[in-house]
Amino acid sequence: MEDKYWFKSNAFKLQGAEDELTNPGRFGKSLAEWLSTELQKLNYETEVIPEDWGWCVVCERSDYLLWVGCGNIVTEEILDSTIENPPNVENITWHVFTGIEIPFFKLKSRFKKFVGKLDITSPKVKLDQALRSCFIT
Repeated sequence: MEDKYWFKSNAFKLQGAEDELTNPGRFGKSLAEWLSTELQKLNYETEVIPEDWGWCVVCERSDYLLWVGCGNIVTEEILDSTIENPPNVENITWHVFTGIEIPFFKLKSRFKKFVGKLDITSPKVKLDQALRSCFIT
Protein backbone atom coordinates (compact mmCIF):
# COMPACT_ATOMS: atom_id res chain seq x y z
CA MET A 1 0.00 0.00 0.00
CA GLU A 2 1.29 3.45 -0.82
CA ASP A 3 -0.15 6.48 0.87
CA LYS A 4 0.00 9.87 -0.72
CA TYR A 5 -1.75 12.86 0.73
CA TRP A 6 -2.86 16.14 -0.82
CA PHE A 7 -4.51 18.68 1.45
CA LYS A 8 -4.91 22.35 2.27
CA SER A 9 -4.03 23.68 5.71
CA ASN A 10 -2.95 27.02 7.09
CA ALA A 11 -1.17 25.22 9.95
CA PHE A 12 2.08 25.14 7.99
CA LYS A 13 3.69 28.52 7.47
CA LEU A 14 6.23 29.51 4.85
CA GLN A 15 9.64 30.18 6.37
CA GLY A 16 11.04 33.18 4.55
CA ALA A 17 13.07 32.22 1.51
CA GLU A 18 12.99 28.47 2.19
CA ASP A 19 12.59 27.84 -1.52
CA GLU A 20 16.14 29.12 -2.04
CA LEU A 21 17.22 25.74 -0.61
CA THR A 22 14.88 23.83 -2.91
CA ASN A 23 13.60 25.34 -6.16
CA PRO A 24 11.52 28.45 -6.74
CA GLY A 25 8.00 27.94 -5.45
CA ARG A 26 8.84 24.70 -3.59
CA PHE A 27 7.90 24.91 0.08
CA GLY A 28 7.10 22.55 2.95
CA LYS A 29 9.81 23.03 5.56
CA SER A 30 7.37 23.63 8.44
CA LEU A 31 5.31 20.62 7.32
CA ALA A 32 8.47 18.48 7.22
CA GLU A 33 9.54 19.71 10.67
CA TRP A 34 6.11 18.87 12.11
CA LEU A 35 6.16 15.40 10.53
CA SER A 36 9.71 14.88 11.79
CA THR A 37 8.55 15.53 15.36
CA GLU A 38 5.51 13.26 14.95
CA LEU A 39 7.58 10.43 13.46
CA GLN A 40 10.15 10.73 16.27
CA LYS A 41 7.29 9.99 18.67
CA LEU A 42 6.85 6.74 16.70
CA ASN A 43 10.54 5.81 17.19
CA TYR A 44 11.94 7.03 13.89
CA GLU A 45 15.23 8.93 14.03
CA THR A 46 14.59 11.71 11.55
CA GLU A 47 16.49 14.38 9.69
CA VAL A 48 14.92 17.15 7.60
CA ILE A 49 16.80 18.02 4.42
CA PRO A 50 15.99 20.18 1.38
CA GLU A 51 15.53 18.57 -2.03
CA ASP A 52 14.87 20.19 -5.38
CA TRP A 53 11.20 19.12 -5.22
CA GLY A 54 10.56 20.20 -1.59
CA TRP A 55 11.60 18.87 1.81
CA CYS A 56 12.58 15.34 2.80
CA VAL A 57 12.22 13.73 6.23
CA VAL A 58 14.80 10.94 6.27
CA CYS A 59 13.54 8.24 8.64
CA GLU A 60 16.04 5.43 8.25
CA ARG A 61 19.49 4.96 6.74
CA SER A 62 20.61 1.37 6.51
CA ASP A 63 20.75 -0.84 3.44
CA TYR A 64 18.26 1.66 2.04
CA LEU A 65 16.98 5.20 2.59
CA LEU A 66 13.45 5.42 3.98
CA TRP A 67 11.89 8.86 3.78
CA VAL A 68 8.82 11.09 3.63
CA GLY A 69 8.57 13.81 1.00
CA CYS A 70 6.84 17.10 1.80
CA GLY A 71 6.07 19.75 -0.74
CA ASN A 72 3.41 21.73 -2.50
CA ILE A 73 1.66 21.93 -5.81
CA VAL A 74 3.22 24.83 -7.71
CA THR A 75 0.69 27.33 -9.07
CA GLU A 76 0.90 30.65 -10.90
CA GLU A 77 0.24 32.48 -7.62
CA ILE A 78 3.20 30.74 -6.04
CA LEU A 79 5.51 31.37 -8.99
CA ASP A 80 4.52 35.04 -9.06
CA SER A 81 5.12 35.48 -5.32
CA THR A 82 8.09 37.15 -3.65
CA ILE A 83 9.45 37.28 -0.11
CA GLU A 84 7.75 40.64 0.32
CA ASN A 85 4.51 39.32 -1.22
CA PRO A 86 4.35 35.61 -0.35
CA PRO A 87 1.57 33.31 -1.56
CA ASN A 88 -1.50 32.95 0.62
CA VAL A 89 -0.85 29.80 2.66
CA GLU A 90 -4.59 29.01 2.59
CA ASN A 91 -4.34 28.52 -1.19
CA ILE A 92 -1.40 26.10 -1.02
CA THR A 93 -2.08 22.43 -1.69
CA TRP A 94 0.41 20.35 0.29
CA HIS A 95 1.65 16.97 -0.91
CA VAL A 96 3.11 14.28 1.36
CA PHE A 97 4.34 10.86 0.24
CA THR A 98 6.69 8.08 1.31
CA GLY A 99 9.68 6.67 -0.50
CA ILE A 100 12.32 4.00 -0.13
CA GLU A 101 15.40 3.63 -2.28
CA ILE A 102 18.71 1.88 -2.41
CA PRO A 103 21.48 4.39 -3.14
CA PHE A 104 23.52 3.56 -6.23
CA PHE A 105 26.71 3.18 -4.18
CA LYS A 106 25.18 0.45 -1.95
CA LEU A 107 26.20 -2.40 -4.24
CA LYS A 108 25.88 -5.05 -1.52
CA SER A 109 22.33 -3.88 -0.78
CA ARG A 110 21.44 -3.92 -4.48
CA PHE A 111 22.71 -7.49 -4.75
CA LYS A 112 20.79 -8.54 -1.60
CA LYS A 113 17.60 -7.10 -3.10
CA PHE A 114 18.28 -8.80 -6.44
CA VAL A 115 18.60 -12.23 -4.79
CA GLY A 116 15.59 -11.65 -2.53
CA LYS A 117 17.52 -11.17 0.72
CA LEU A 118 16.57 -7.52 1.31
CA ASP A 119 13.00 -6.62 2.19
CA ILE A 120 12.16 -3.05 1.26
CA THR A 121 8.40 -3.59 1.26
CA SER A 122 7.87 -4.04 5.01
CA PRO A 123 9.71 -0.88 6.12
CA LYS A 124 7.80 1.14 3.51
CA VAL A 125 4.43 -0.27 4.61
CA LYS A 126 5.32 0.44 8.25
CA LEU A 127 6.22 4.05 7.39
CA ASP A 128 3.02 4.43 5.35
CA GLN A 129 1.05 3.30 8.42
CA ALA A 130 2.97 5.67 10.69
CA LEU A 131 2.36 8.54 8.30
CA ARG A 132 -1.34 7.74 8.19
CA SER A 133 -1.48 7.80 12.00
CA CYS A 134 0.10 11.28 12.00
CA PHE A 135 -2.75 12.63 9.89
CA ILE A 136 -5.63 10.69 11.43
CA THR A 137 -4.97 11.44 15.10
